[in-house]
Amino acid sequence: MVANYKQMLSRSIGCLAGVAIGDAMGMPTSGYSPEQIRERFGKVVGFMDAPIGHIMHDGLKAGQVTDDTQITLILVDAIIRNGCVSPKGFAKLLFDWSIKSGSYGTKLLGPSTTRVLEKMARGVKPEDISETGATDGASMRISPIGILNAGFSIEKVVEDVVKACILTHNTDVAISAASAVASAISKAIAGDCGVDDIIGGGIEGAKLGVKFGNYYPAASVDKRIELAIRLVSNAKNFEEIISSLYDYVGAGIESNEAIPTAFGVFIATKGEPMDAIIMATNIGGDADTIASIVGGMTGAFKGIKAFPKDMVEKVEQVNGLNFEEKARNLLELREKRLTK
Repeated sequence: MVANYKQMLSRSIGCLAGVAIGDAMGMPTSGYSPEQIRERFGKVVGFMDAPIGHIMHDGLKAGQVTDDTQITLILVDAIIRNGCVSPKGFAKLLFDWSIKSGSYGTKLLGPSTTRVLEKMARGVKPEDISETGATDGASMRISPIGILNAGFSIEKVVEDVVKACILTHNTDVAISAASAVASAISKAIAGDCGVDDIIGGGIEGAKLGVKFGNYYPAASVDKRIELAIRLVSNAKNFEEIISSLYDYVGAGIESNEAIPTAFGVFIATKGEPMDAIIMATNIGGDADTIASIVGGMTGAFKGIKAFPKDMVEKVEQVNGLNFEEKARNLLELREKRLTK
């Protein structure tokens, strides 16, 4: 049973807000280990400035988002502008943004995206580019696909995931990871489900997604999600959960580390948005991406009202964002698809 429009709108807004809040909270702790975070910050539970000299985010202020949110919203805009998931349309907006924002050629962007932008700068046409990235850059931006396909079949979700990944992350492991996230979000926004249902949807998406893209030798995403679940179920407290996920599943930029860890955090916190974002923030590693992904998943599960109002307002004001407008546009396109 699919939720009514009001419920779906709340969950869709919550999804996008969760992406941004998680991104902004994980921004200063990215690149540190759990031990280094405890020594330097204590336990991070809110927005903070990036530490002076931060390897990636030096100069970013409390509440500012990174490319995780920015590229997610570029994908939203590309979908709305083209009326569908268009690799070429996404590529154009991504390149224009990278130049306008000054992100091109900096450390702010992931390696796969950077390679694509360099090719486009040399005049290579987007339709001739299919970068074989295996990192979590595809999964970090994939939440709009879950919203667009809320309540649709896993096959339909993965079909759009492949289109959203092909430009920068056309590998089986990256598509598998992105399919896991998008499938979980699709199920969460449709409603009438619990934590186990959402995790199950993610695993199903990962199993289907791995059938697409170029082969990349890596441990399977779905098996690592299962490992993350086992580790979390045996951990006794917050610190043990963080250590287990960081040490055994990983919190690096690889698709089969960051995404399974995000699922582990989701189940450990029973899908409570702020609990999940705080846990992901304090894991470290690629913390902004892991917290962004789990923020999107939990926001899709619980809706916008599950986030503190002041945090939503802060991240919107600091970054000039409007989550409701983006969510409404995606759901409007979803409704058009239903009538075809």
